[in-house]
Amino acid sequence: MGNKVTYYMGRVAKGGLLDSEKIIQAILNPKPIAWWGKGWSFFDATRYAIREIDFVFAKLSKFHPDGEVVIADPTEKKESIQMEPNLRIASSTFIYIPKYSGIVFTTHPNHINEHQFGYRFAQIIANTYDDFFVDCTVNLISDLRTFAEKLSRLEGIYKIHAKVNPPNPLFGPLWKSLKEYIERRNSDSMLVREHAGDDEPLNTELPMHVQKVVNQTDTEPYVPSEPLPIGDAAILMAADGYGEGLVQGHQRGREMVTIKTSETNRNFAFERDPDPVALFDEACSIFDRIEKERHMEHG
Repeated sequence: MGNKVTYYMGRVAKGGLLDSEKIIQAILNPKPIAWWGKGWSFFDATRYAIREIDFVFAKLSKFHPDGEVVIADPTEKKESIQMEPNLRIASSTFIYIPKYSGIVFTTHPNHINEHQFGYRFAQIIANTYDDFFVDCTVNLISDLRTFAEKLSRLEGIYKIHAKVNPPNPLFGPLWKSLKEYIERRNSDSMLVREHAGDDEPLNTELPMHVQKVVNQTDTEPYVPSEPLPIGDAAILMAADGYGEGLVQGHQRGREMVTIKTSETNRNFAFERDPDPVALFDEACSIFDRIEKERHMEHG
């Protein structure tokens, strides 16, 4: 395992005039951004087509425009500082697979965590098109089993927040009606906020729904008797990687606990310096497994 690192899994949401081809072109020909004196951009990007599936392999790097390195001179027994423009600080390997709206990526301790990766990726994409009618967000895919375990500990849910971006054409059966509603409204996204009073929790069976999704099998999918309420459906859509969600509730009496869909993310271990095609194959197999486990459909 010494040569392996964690790869996080997410979905890239597109809004405005942005589409998959424009994302690919922005990765191949990015316009760098500056953030708190550091530069960020994509490097070493290569486009592939395997089994007629497009993907891009690249690195997201953080660098210092005015970097410095210390040079040791044994003869003079002195050290000196030498300017090194665009000195790389940290780098994350990633692949973007439009078929799944999918992205898998590594992180770097102290410099690029999973949330920072998403923010900087989206900022570079938008900056490449001068922020002109483009909207890009990276949403992590939740590990539903872990998410269900956390929800099961709540004694009552008092707050549900979700911002969702409906995919096309893939959808999850439990949030199909919400996806169709957003599409009928000709909207790129939807914001859901539900708050209960201090004395009584929200009337929701979200923990049960998530647990039943976890327990479903290939031959016995979970089919509720009626469409899920909007708040519950939005959280499940976010958990599938098409938005971000937050649930807040009481645990062990009056202790208030916040559970985010992005905190229970799906990931896997793979080579630190991977062969791009091998990483693509592994990512595709897991994206396919997620679709199968959650009975996601194309429509």
